[in-house]
Amino acid sequence: MPHFCCGEPFDWEAFKRHMNFTDEDLKEWMSDPKRVEATKIMCSPKMQRTWLIVEVVKSKGCANGLKPGDRLYFKGIGNLDPTRSSNWCGHCMMFLPLIQDAIHNLIMQGKEPKEINEILYPNYFSCVDTTYKYGWGYVECRAFVVDEDDLDKV
Repeated sequence: MPHFCCGEPFDWEAFKRHMNFTDEDLKEWMSDPKRVEATKIMCSPKMQRTWLIVEVVKSKGCANGLKPGDRLYFKGIGNLDPTRSSNWCGHCMMFLPLIQDAIHNLIMQGKEPKEINEILYPNYFSCVDTTYKYGWGYVECRAFVVDEDDLDKV
């Protein structure tokens, strides 16, 4: 199921249905003003037009065959698009939620993709394997953000 997306005015009833909330769940959700504002940002069309791309930049001895140029594409920073993405190894995803949370927080602060790419540090991470010398292979990845209009340009 795709991420919930809604413009202004925000449709709280549609959000409630999407989240499978009861009336009481939604009331509790909306009791926190910060959460209300965050929900509007996270579910906005602008957010859903913002993509996180994770790209392999270095690989040696990867048993799953990851190689430079392999990519993962996440619409709205968190929703994997399997039609665009390469095959991937779970060991190379350990740090991904940290990167996603950092980017979500920057977007909530009003940062644009170009700004995020300039200030996101570190934006490189590696798989949890300890290189072929001690375990399996080694893979380094770079994370960056693009607007949907620029998706096919990178």
